[in-house]
Amino acid sequence: MSEPVDQLAAELARLRRERDELAAEVAVMRHYRTAVDEATVGIATVAADKGRYVLVNRAFAEFLGRPYEGMLESDAYQNWTQAVRAEDLQAEMAGVERIAKGEISSIAVDSRRMLPTGSERWMRARIRASGYAEGRLEYLTVFLEDVDELHRLRRENEELISQAQRAQKMEAVGSLVGGVVHDFNNRLVIIMGYCELLKAGLGSQSDLVASADIILDSAKGAAALTRQLLAYSRRQVLKPEPFDLNELVKRVDPLIRSATGDRVTLRIKLGAQRNAFADTGQIEQVILNLVLNARDAMAGKAGDATLTLETGDTRLSPGEIPGAKAGDYVTLVVADTGTGIAPQVLPRIFEPFFTTKDAGQGTGLGLAMVDGIVRQSGGWTHVESTLGIGSRFTVYLPRTPKPIAPAAAPAPSEPAPRTVFETVLVCDDDDNVREMLSKILRLRGYQILAARNGRHALELAATHPGRIHLLLTDLAMPGMSGIELARELRKRDEELRTLFMSGYAEDADLVSMSLGPRTYFVAKPFLPGDLTRAVSSILEGPKQA
Repeated sequence: MSEPVDQLAAELARLRRERDELAAEVAVMRHYRTAVDEATVGIATVAADKGRYVLVNRAFAEFLGRPYEGMLESDAYQNWTQAVRAEDLQAEMAGVERIAKGEISSIAVDSRRMLPTGSERWMRARIRASGYAEGRLEYLTVFLEDVDELHRLRRENEELISQAQRAQKMEAVGSLVGGVVHDFNNRLVIIMGYCELLKAGLGSQSDLVASADIILDSAKGAAALTRQLLAYSRRQVLKPEPFDLNELVKRVDPLIRSATGDRVTLRIKLGAQRNAFADTGQIEQVILNLVLNARDAMAGKAGDATLTLETGDTRLSPGEIPGAKAGDYVTLVVADTGTGIAPQVLPRIFEPFFTTKDAGQGTGLGLAMVDGIVRQSGGWTHVESTLGIGSRFTVYLPRTPKPIAPAAAPAPSEPAPRTVFETVLVCDDDDNVREMLSKILRLRGYQILAARNGRHALELAATHPGRIHLLLTDLAMPGMSGIELARELRKRDEELRTLFMSGYAEDADLVSMSLGPRTYFVAKPFLPGDLTRAVSSILEGPKQA
C-alpha cells in the first residue's frame, strides 16, 4: 500500500517541478515578448514558405508607417516592395536571394523607405536566416534601424569637406589672381592716364584721336574684367555701410526692366524691415548679375517667363544651411521660371570660368563674382533648382541691429576761394604710376610731394616746411601699407585728408574697411578726370565732401 502512495507522491512532485519550470519559461517568454514589443529597433520574423509575418513588433510597424494591429495578417512581400525605394530594393533582394541559397547567413543594407505620408527616411535593414529545414530557408528575421540622422550628418560632412576644398581652391586661385590683377591694374592706370593726356595733346582734329579712343575703350574693358576677377577672389576693397535693400532694388528697377525686356514678367516683393550692411555698389552688381543669369535661363524655355525679386529678414539656425553662419540676415531672393540647373552641374555654378552657355556667350565669371562679393561681405549664397521648373537664388546679407535714421541733408555751401595751391603727398611703390599721378595733379596746380613707399613718405612729411593737405596713397604697398602711413601722418595732423587708391588688397583689414572721417577711396584703374574730380571735391569743395 505504501509503494503506490510513494510513486504517486513522486509523480506529483515531478509534475509540480515541470509546472514550475514551465511557469518560469512562460515568464521568461513574457519578458522576451515585452522586450521585443518595446524595442526601439524594428523586429519582424517572416515565414519564408508562406511570406507571412510570424512576429512583428510595434517599432517595425511604425517604421513602415502602418498600424500595428493587422500587421500579422498583411502580406510581408508586398509591404517590403512598397516601402523600399525602387533603386534601393534591388540590393536588398539580391542579398535575400543569397541567404535563401545558403551562400550567406545575413546582410546589412541601408535603403530609403517610403512612408504612406510621401516622405522617406534612410533605414538600415539587418536580415538574418533564422533556420533551415532540409536545406531550405524556413524563417527570415529583419531588424530595422532608423539611420536618417546619420545619413544627414554624413551629407553635411561631405558638403563641408567639399566647401573646405572649394575654399582652399578659391584662396589659392584668389591669391594668384590678386597678385596678377594688382600689377595689371597699375599698368591700366598708366595706359588710361597717358591715353587721356595724349588725346588732350593731339587736339580734336587729329586723325589719331580715334586710335586713342580705341585704346582707351580696350583698357576700360580690361578694367571691367579685372573687377570681376577681384570680386571672385574676394580681394576688392569694399566700403560697407548700413543701407535699405528695398530702396536699392527700387533704384535698379529701371535697369532690371531694361535688361529683361517685355517678354519677362517682373514681380517685386519688398518685405525687408532691417538695413543690410555691405557695399551698396557691389550689391547692386550682385542684383544685376543674378537678374541677367535668370533672364538667360528663361531665354530657351517656351511659355511664361516670370522673374521674382523678394527682400526679407530671416534668422539662420546653426546647421540650417551647411557652411553658413548662424545669425540674423537681410535676404534677397531672385527666382526664375527657367530651365533649371542639372544636379550634377549645381555644385560648380560658382566656379570661375565655368559656364553651360555656348562659346562666346559668357565668361563664366558672373556667378563667381556674385559669390565672391557676398562672401567677402560676410554673407552667403544659397541655390535651389529643379530641372524644367526654375531656380531660386537666395542671398543672405549681414544686417544692422536696428533701422538707421535718414541722414540730414548737408547745408549748401560755396567752394572756398583758392588763395593757396594745396600740397598733395603722392605715395605709390610703382614709379610709372607715381610719376603719372604727380603729372596729372601738377596740371591742376597742386604742389606735389612724391614718395616711393611709406617710409619715404614719412621722411618727406618730416622735412616739408608747410602743411600737407591731402595724402594720396596706394593701399597695398610693401613694408608699410597705406592705412599704416595715414595713421602715422595723422599723429602729426589730425585733420589730414586721405584718398586711398587700390584695385587689390591682400590684407583682410583692407578689403572691407569702413571709411572714417576725412577718408576717401578711388578704385584702380581710373581715368585722369576721375582722379582730379575726386581730389578737387575733397580739397576745394565743402569740408564734408
